[in-house]
Amino acid sequence: MFFDVIRDSLIRMEDAMPSLDAGHVLALYILAAIAVVSVIFWFFLFIKKRIRPVMGTLSVILAMAVLLLCVFYPSVELLYAHPNGDPGEKVGAFLNAVSEGRLADGYDVLYGASGADASGVLNDEISEMYYRLLADNFAYEYTGEMVVRDLDAYIPVRMSYANLPGTAGRVREIFDAELENIVQTHPRREVYKEDDSYEEWVIEDAYHTASERALSEKPPVLSRDLVIRLSYYDGAWNIIPSDELLYVLGGGVCGNPTSLRNISEKVELYANNAKSVILSDLVYIPKLYSIPENAIAGYEPCDDKYFELEDPNMIYEVAADSSHLIGDADLIFDPNVTFAPGQPIYYYADDSIFAVVWKEFCNNCYCNFAEVFISDPSQLRRKIAGNTFGYSAQMYASSLAAEANAVVAMNGDFYKFRSLGLCVYDRQVYRCESASLDSCFFTADGRMLFSYAGELTDKDEAQRFVDENDVLFSLSFGPVLIDNGVPKENLAYRIGETMQMYSRSAIGQIEPNHYLLMTIGHVYPYRECCTLRGAQDIMMLKGCINAYTLDGGQTAELIWRDRPYSYVDWGVERTVSDIIYFATAVPENEQ
Repeated sequence: MFFDVIRDSLIRMEDAMPSLDAGHVLALYILAAIAVVSVIFWFFLFIKKRIRPVMGTLSVILAMAVLLLCVFYPSVELLYAHPNGDPGEKVGAFLNAVSEGRLADGYDVLYGASGADASGVLNDEISEMYYRLLADNFAYEYTGEMVVRDLDAYIPVRMSYANLPGTAGRVREIFDAELENIVQTHPRREVYKEDDSYEEWVIEDAYHTASERALSEKPPVLSRDLVIRLSYYDGAWNIIPSDELLYVLGGGVCGNPTSLRNISEKVELYANNAKSVILSDLVYIPKLYSIPENAIAGYEPCDDKYFELEDPNMIYEVAADSSHLIGDADLIFDPNVTFAPGQPIYYYADDSIFAVVWKEFCNNCYCNFAEVFISDPSQLRRKIAGNTFGYSAQMYASSLAAEANAVVAMNGDFYKFRSLGLCVYDRQVYRCESASLDSCFFTADGRMLFSYAGELTDKDEAQRFVDENDVLFSLSFGPVLIDNGVPKENLAYRIGETMQMYSRSAIGQIEPNHYLLMTIGHVYPYRECCTLRGAQDIMMLKGCINAYTLDGGQTAELIWRDRPYSYVDWGVERTVSDIIYFATAVPENEQ
């Protein structure tokens, strides 16, 4: 508890004094503590007549001077806090690497060796050509003098970059000519299908040739004046990746930030989406979307994409428009079940997500379900209050969902309520007290992994597990209900009122990018809920291959459109520390 108070205090001090990092704030606390101890010590000696009044008075004045120095630190600038090193060297190393086509080295300078990664394997020739076009056409020049103010530095530069949207426009121009050339030089029976649409090879050959020609030409190059800002923290100068800088590094591509961990994947995503736009009149190619890993929220959902399903039997017609997400998967939603009377069924559908929520009478209790299909694992996310692990404040789940731009959300594990469990946030192990709780891990590719009570009890071992499996975050409540299709037999557990008729919440995975959220509680006040075994039976019945229990009782809550969809115990939301949510990956400017 004491260290939690100190950590929260450091966070508040950092917010109040942006020029200070946690190390400097901690140093101020130490100085202040020394001053306070000195006052008490000299006062004690003065009472015992072990020191003269003049000496005691001078000591108190000295101690108070130290305290005042701490209070007015931003103005007087203690010598120990003056930054070391030349910020110009950091910027020079970054700009030189990028302008020489060494994007991996440039991104190491920008984010650090453990941050964003510019390397990666490109899976097709056209994506590789876009990548090389981008890497080979950066240039820069300084446009002014560097300015250093306290712990911030500003360096004005002009950066030139290949304009990827302009190159894609050139691909379209050449594609039309190549398509016409194939039509003119081949028999009609080879070019057209019976319905007069083009054969697939015609479109692919024309697009590939057009891309090769356009991407081998000198690209349109644009320049932008910007100021690179650096901030001194953790004992070094660090470049702050502004939106303007990321726009330039992305080749002028909006809605496709290069701040994600692998720029190769982002180039591949852009190449796919450029093809989708160019060929949109001829063939449907689903666009690929993702949400930046470091984004604090998803993209804002579109109001026009929310619908109410008035007839449950219309679900198959509705889902057909999302076939690029659903594929051959079977829907968990069944129009023939017993729905809660008078309770609406809602769904949201766009190019990146299909989600449907409903209330169903199942196994003698009312269940609230959300079935979700997503196009990219980045759309499964966790939101914690304050966006800082260990933040003392709590919020309503509906408020967290609104901040996160969630399409659908549910309560998390309420990690701040207890000190148990293995807690991972932003790929970092923060707490390792896993002797008595099962843990659920979510990886960057959307998998659910489990460790059981008594496993991964060493923090270093847990961090290796996180690194090896590319774990983004964990949930620490439990127990595990279903692991790789097998129901857990022994559900005896330290927390969660396992044998009582209790409100429940759980998250399950059906298959990659296909998830089921469930809360079990009241449709009407005081209706019976279920035991943990009953919740497990329902998740098995619904076809989950993996399932995990989250915090229940009044915490159990399903959120739709920033409002509780399930009935919350006692009819009042409880403030919590975190939620799990799904977001659209379609940027607002493309909706």
